Amino acid sequence: MIRHENIFQLQTNQQFFKRLTVKEQVKFLVKWYGSSLNIDDLLSQFMLLEEQNIRIQILKPEIIQRISFIHALLTSEAVIVTFNPFIHSSNENIHLFHKLIEQLKHANRKLLVITSRIEDAFIVQPNIWGLKSTGLEQIITEENELETNDSAKIPSKIKVKVEDKTIFVDIEAIEYVESHDGKVVIMIEQERYIYDSTLANAELLLKDAGFYRCHRSYLVNLYKVKEIINWSKNSYSVVIRNSTEDKIPLSRTKYSEIQELLINL
Repeated sequence: MIRHENIFQLQTNQQFFKRLTVKEQVKFLVKWYGSSLNIDDLLSQFMLLEEQNIRIQILKPEIIQRISFIHALLTSEAVIVTFNPFIHSSNENIHLFHKLIEQLKHANRKLLVITSRIEDAFIVQPNIWGLKSTGLEQIITEENELETNDSAKIPSKIKVKVEDKTIFVDIEAIEYVESHDGKVVIMIEQERYIYDSTLANAELLLKDAGFYRCHRSYLVNLYKVKEIINWSKNSYSVVIRNSTEDKIPLSRTKYSEIQELLINL
């Protein structure tokens, strides 16, 4: 926990009193900050009722993160800052994070999320900013402007770059394609490959192979989609069927359409 004037840092691996139970720790925080919030209501809201009598020292990181959410809610600082809150975070905790966001908004408090993964930034909100050498700049996503090429056939491989090499990867192995900072990146099980063209051209090449423009910055392989998650009324993600279950942003306007496509694959 780090404080500076009216800023509180929300740490997902925050250290609490190991000998206390979950309920005792929450009770301590409520008393410490002089909060009027009900302890049992907090435990219920942040899905801690089953663990309320378990000591902190044997809790899983997922449960520690939920206590950290309560801690942030109870503080009086006007601004909450958190770094990479979704790394190794469960879907349940991401939902709880969105509930925390709504409560902070209701209390007229601000939340600053800093993340090294652009996918995680889109989970929080549709408009995001990137830190560049010139300062903070809004991330501009690529428009959907397809060229026409009716005679093009579906290829089986696509040419990509890795350092100083040019290699050819199987299209069916591609999980998703991402456009960021003027580069188009193809993702295959945590490996990143540079595609030397635009996202619109990648869409033209891949659209008949089961790829869908789920977001202005992303193409997703529909055959690799495991599920769709609704984090809030304006925030959706496509979950990829891979070892890390990557979460790709889904535009609100595409929510119904992608479901129809998945049903009819």
